[in-house]
Amino acid sequence: MQKIILFTLLAGLTACSSPTITSESLSPSEINDIRARVAELHPDLSTRKQHEVTQLVVRALDNMVFIEGGTFVMGDFGMPCEPGSTKTCKIDYDTDNNHLHEVTLSDFAMAKYETTIGEFDLYREVIGEEPFAAHLREREDRQHLFQPDLPAWTRTWTEAHEYCQWLGTLSGRNIDLPTEAQWEYVSRNRGQKVLYATDNGKIELGRNYPKHDEGVLPVGSYPPNPLGIYDLVANAGEWLNDWYSPDYYQNSPQYDPKGPATGSEKVYRGLATGNTPKTNTTVSRSSRSIEQRRYSSLRGFRCAVSGL
Repeated sequence: MQKIILFTLLAGLTACSSPTITSESLSPSEINDIRARVAELHPDLSTRKQHEVTQLVVRALDNMVFIEGGTFVMGDFGMPCEPGSTKTCKIDYDTDNNHLHEVTLSDFAMAKYETTIGEFDLYREVIGEEPFAAHLREREDRQHLFQPDLPAWTRTWTEAHEYCQWLGTLSGRNIDLPTEAQWEYVSRNRGQKVLYATDNGKIELGRNYPKHDEGVLPVGSYPPNPLGIYDLVANAGEWLNDWYSPDYYQNSPQYDPKGPATGSEKVYRGLATGNTPKTNTTVSRSSRSIEQRRYSSLRGFRCAVSGL
């Protein structure tokens, strides 16, 4: 009994002596729960490093934007072939998004920003991995590419997926990469017929979309879409949770679709800066093999919370 009391007192003193972490969305007790999970999952980390991880998790939850679920028609909704025309033309040349199908999504939340280099670096340090692209970071003429507020580089889908699940374990939430349906629903401002995922549905270079010579920018450099989500169009492209199939739209279930059960490539949305802006629409689909040859600044990701 004395040991139990002593342990409880020590735990209380430790919690009280830990640096204060404030949150826009979490109560002090919820923050302490996260702190406890960090200590349990990473007991070998220093107190300072555990504090940094707790801050990362709290910030990730604060940056989650609640998205009210609903029903929308997913796929290439078409646009007037010419201004004022009643004839409708397909938005792009892809055929795998032509099959319009009704989708109903439950409430969820999505990160307002893409995961940053600083966040991903801390995660990799905690799990015992060296910083990605370490050889490039040693070069003075390349260090500007690794500012902590730039989108994280990735090589594989798995590392993006595991990062989001790590956040989920520490936060006690169901966190993973967004599904393709969630991503399109958000990009289209809860399923409206929005062509580009900008603040006004249009591309205006230098105001709501990067100029051709700007390259990858710190997350949140341009205005968010009406739901408050940044960089859904341009900056880094984004891994999604679904396996890719060109005919999935013809077989998709209506309620909370999660993609095919198996596959060889993952869905990849939001083409990166450097692609022709007009092709980077809310309905354009692409895919990537889950393992790429090298790390790229143009391959990023963000996380989402399901089951709200």
